[in-house]
Formats: sequence, C-alpha cells, structure tokens
Amino acid sequence: MNHRLLAGIAITASLILLVACAAGTNRPAGQTSTPPAAGPAVSLVRTGGLAGVHDQVVVAADGTWSATDRAGARRTGHLSGQQHATLTRLAGDPGIAAESARTQAPTRCADAYTYDLTVRASRVVFVDCPTDAGRPPVATQVIQLISQAVWG
Repeated sequence: MNHRLLAGIAITASLILLVACAAGTNRPAGQTSTPPAAGPAVSLVRTGGLAGVHDQVVVAADGTWSATDRAGARRTGHLSGQQHATLTRLAGDPGIAAESARTQAPTRCADAYTYDLTVRASRVVFVDCPTDAGRPPVATQVIQLISQAVWG
C-alpha cells in the first residue's frame, strides 16, 4: 500500500471515531439516553482527478457531516431533510450490499475520481469513469447526494 492510501485510511478511521465519540453524551448514572437518530452512518473518500484530490466526508446518522480535504482543512454541515431521507432510503437499498460484493474491472480512465464509499457494513470502491461498464448505480446515487450537499 502506498503512503497516501494508508494516510487516507487513518484519517477516515479517525473521522469515524470522532463522529462516534461526539454522538455520545456524559449522563449521570441511572439516566437513560435518547435513542440514536434514524439513518445511516456513511463515509466517503474521493481521490484522484486532474488535481489529485483527497477528500473525505463522514455523514453521521443524524445527517451532520464533516469534510476534510488533502490539506487538512475541515468543514461541517448538515444534510437537508430531503437529502437525509434520500440517503436513509438509499442506505437501506439491498443493492448497496450487492455492489460491495462485486469486483472492479480495470478502468480505461487516467484522471477520473476513485470513490471509496462505506455505508453501514457495505464498502464499495470504484473509479468514476464514464466509459467503464458496470458502475454501481446505488453507490453512485449516494455519492452524487453527498457530493451535492458537501461540494455543491
């Protein structure tokens, strides 16, 4: 593995841990906590392209997101109600699990983005090359939704 990939994995794991820890609260003994927000926990790493990007986004179950670019600049935000509902629906689609089991064919593109998407326990990695066959449709919809919400 190259150092860039290892650094990306480490940063993604750190972001997921940070979001998971931030979701917890300190409560006195005996006090019940509120149920977790309905929705998926999603992480997305986007690498490549002409500029050589390395962007990471973590979306918490409540629709809040945190994005970090390759320089380490961090932004946060929140999905709209519609975006959150759509993400929750797509995350529950059985197609995402099927897409995680497929093997990525070699790509014909040199400067396309590579996406590494994790939705709950399903991980889908692919190169977003318009001429490649078999691009994962559900994962592509999730990525489009997150991209639009985070990067406009």
